[in-house]
Amino acid sequence: MSDLSLADLFQTHFEVVPAEQPHLLEKVYRIRHQVYCEELGFEPHHADQLEQDEFDKNAIHCLLLHKPSQTFVGCVRLVLADHHAPETGFPFEQVCGKLARWALDTSGGSSRKKYGEISRLAITANFRRPRNFIAPTGGRVLPDARDEEARRLFPSIAVGLYLAVAAMGLSKGLEGVFAMMEPRLARQLSHFGIHCEQAGDAVEHRGTRVPYFISSNSLLDNLKHECRNLLNKIQGCLALPYAPYA
Repeated sequence: MSDLSLADLFQTHFEVVPAEQPHLLEKVYRIRHQVYCEELGFEPHHADQLEQDEFDKNAIHCLLLHKPSQTFVGCVRLVLADHHAPETGFPFEQVCGKLARWALDTSGGSSRKKYGEISRLAITANFRRPRNFIAPTGGRVLPDARDEEARRLFPSIAVGLYLAVAAMGLSKGLEGVFAMMEPRLARQLSHFGIHCEQAGDAVEHRGTRVPYFISSNSLLDNLKHECRNLLNKIQGCLALPYAPYA
């Protein structure tokens, strides 16, 4: 059994990298195309193998680097309100329509500018399940799926990306973020102290999906100690200037 904390275990294998430069954004869009278009068939294929949409211009992105193979294996974005057209909805609103539980308008205190949305979280197939923990370059570089370390590391990949979005949202002073996800993932996140408040009814969208709201105050109040340490480490990664890897 590994003696490493969750934060140290994650940091041993992964690094969160801000995708602020054009060549890093291209890697984001390529991973999204690989996952959403090629592996899952959620979006149509593109000739340039870059998956983009109209929300990218108002989003901040980050990548997940697998350190042993020096390969980017995941990404996520935080969609922010369009300051030039704040009445424009978030991605989840296109799927769910108007949500009675949230008055996301520009006239009252619940302006969209106070919120964001976690969107386009993508993890490549060989890192989505423990039995597939093999580097893209070949060779098993993560613990065997039967090992305790692998069982602890597997859920931390998605959690790490959600905490990366949390770090970005906190840096922007947001009151909270929305996310469309499977109820199973929401339950998994709750085990780590990331409490997801249901913000609307379940819909059929690439399977059953539910809109959730994650409050910044609730996150800071309830986050488990090991995840708080991981959040601190991720905040450090996102604050550092990024030197391109060879």
